[in-house]
Amino acid sequence: IDLTQVVIPTDNLKLVPAEIALRRGTSEEIQNVARLYDHNDVVGLLETRLLQHYRTNNDSLSLSYKIAVVHAMPNVRFSEAATVQAMTTAIDAIPRTIGYVQENERVVSKHERITAETRLKLESLRRIKAERGPASDNVFQLIGTTLHVTIVIVLYGIYLYLFRKRIFTNNRKLALIALLILMEGSFAYLSRELDVTTPIEYLIAVPAAAMLLTIIFDSRVGFYGTVIIAFVVAGIRGNDYSIALASMVAGALSVYSVRDMKNRTQLFRSLGFIFTGYATAIIALGMERYEPASVIIEQLTFALANAVVSPVLTYGLLIFLERVFKVTTDLTLMELAHFNHPLLRMLAEKTPGTYHHSMSIASLAEAAAASVGANEVLVRVGAYFHDIGKVEKPTYFVENQKGSRSRHDKLSPRMSSLIIAAHVKDGIALGREYKLPEEVIDFIPMHHGTTRIDYFYNKALKLAESSEDETKLDEINEQDYRYPGPKPQTRETGIMMLADAVEAAVRTIEEPTPQRLADAIDELVKRRLDEGELDECPLTLSDLTKVKAAFLGVLVGIYHTRVKYPEAAKPPRIRKPRPKPLPPAPEEMSPPGVPTPDRGGEQ
Repeated sequence: IDLTQVVIPTDNLKLVPAEIALRRGTSEEIQNVARLYDHNDVVGLLETRLLQHYRTNNDSLSLSYKIAVVHAMPNVRFSEAATVQAMTTAIDAIPRTIGYVQENERVVSKHERITAETRLKLESLRRIKAERGPASDNVFQLIGTTLHVTIVIVLYGIYLYLFRKRIFTNNRKLALIALLILMEGSFAYLSRELDVTTPIEYLIAVPAAAMLLTIIFDSRVGFYGTVIIAFVVAGIRGNDYSIALASMVAGALSVYSVRDMKNRTQLFRSLGFIFTGYATAIIALGMERYEPASVIIEQLTFALANAVVSPVLTYGLLIFLERVFKVTTDLTLMELAHFNHPLLRMLAEKTPGTYHHSMSIASLAEAAAASVGANEVLVRVGAYFHDIGKVEKPTYFVENQKGSRSRHDKLSPRMSSLIIAAHVKDGIALGREYKLPEEVIDFIPMHHGTTRIDYFYNKALKLAESSEDETKLDEINEQDYRYPGPKPQTRETGIMMLADAVEAAVRTIEEPTPQRLADAIDELVKRRLDEGELDECPLTLSDLTKVKAAFLGVLVGIYHTRVKYPEAAKPPRIRKPRPKPLPPAPEEMSPPGVPTPDRGGEQ
């Protein structure tokens, strides 16, 4: 009804206010008043009635028309407040229930047929549980919810303690996991407390936490964490099985989509996996509950929004978490593996021999790590940077020496050993100066462990034995010729130690046949075991067997015997017959009796 509407009786031109007509109470007037006219309708009605009344009296007709149009004012106006109040009253008048269930009344029993009324009661029970959530004035219900969430989180702690000791003993990593669980729990709490009717529970970004756990740690920690977070969210929302199942499926698929990431942009390929997981669970549960299609579509819309937001949230939080909690992910390692890193460029320029040695070790160590399920990317990057300390004194290391003379010839064995061992300390200092992750810096001291620098130790023994002073031999301390350590603490650093020793040893084999390579590898691994250098890393004997096989496979490929092709036979030389001398031309023949001139030159 617009602002120009008026109420007018149909039997005459007199405007009667609606409240007066209603007060009179005559049915005819009430019926006439109930008809609503806008301004155009009133003008048209006036023209018709005036033409009928005055007929041929044009002057009266014109005058009456002007007076009537001027005084035809609306007597019914639109009131927004009254309209809203009327709508509210009408809605409140509609009953929200069609029945009731008494306290302790049995709704349905086992093996009892489900009727339409029983189904309505069960659906009502499910909805009221979802609306109320776990919050209640009942202290026992609050205690139960707290125990529910605590039990689930404790199970995750037990898993970390038994199978991921390095995470469980690292307070920074535990704090990171706790932060992710707290973030998802906060999302679940907000989705329960917000007074909205839309399914915002499908906006809880469980896949984001799943992807972060997988990228920062590994896929097993990510999958187990996804299950735990899904149960935590369900518990906070009042045992909501629907969101638990949907979050678990979507989170598990997101874990599988990022387990082998090579760069950060691959995060966004998980969008399809996340939405597929949510859609599968939503459609399955919706069909099982006979949900209307409109409800399922609404839930799918929110799930799609979650699938779009989760990769973006993961991308942003990953950079923040790496910096704040000082964790090293495979993505960070992949970025360090690029050869344009300043330290690698410095290594290639100042120590080309060491650079080539590092590249060779990287191939050996990576193959060995793959054979035992260790972190291949970490081993490769550790191999690249393990000898960066040699850039400080490159010519004191044999692989960088040019010529037959060594700079150690003029030094004592003790001084030479100090220079050689110093590349460990120099490498650690350079790594921290260039902000390398601690996981990579660990390779610098651990790839030597506490092994002895045998060449200069034996040289010192020979000099002492050849000396006339018998006390020289007693002055030699074996510890002065050992690297400072520590011994390898992880499988990756243990593999690195073995790869470094094997690569250096096989270069001295004159004819590296497969059998000689295998014997050299066995001897070096056995020596490190006997020296106790592998006592503190979790490499098993089974792992060492696989590592040796991987080393041999790579070295055979590098030092394979080339086939000696026979030399091509030279084609026989064909001798051409000498041409017979032609008789002299007639003009060159001398007349009889005249000697032939000498062609050796003119006189």
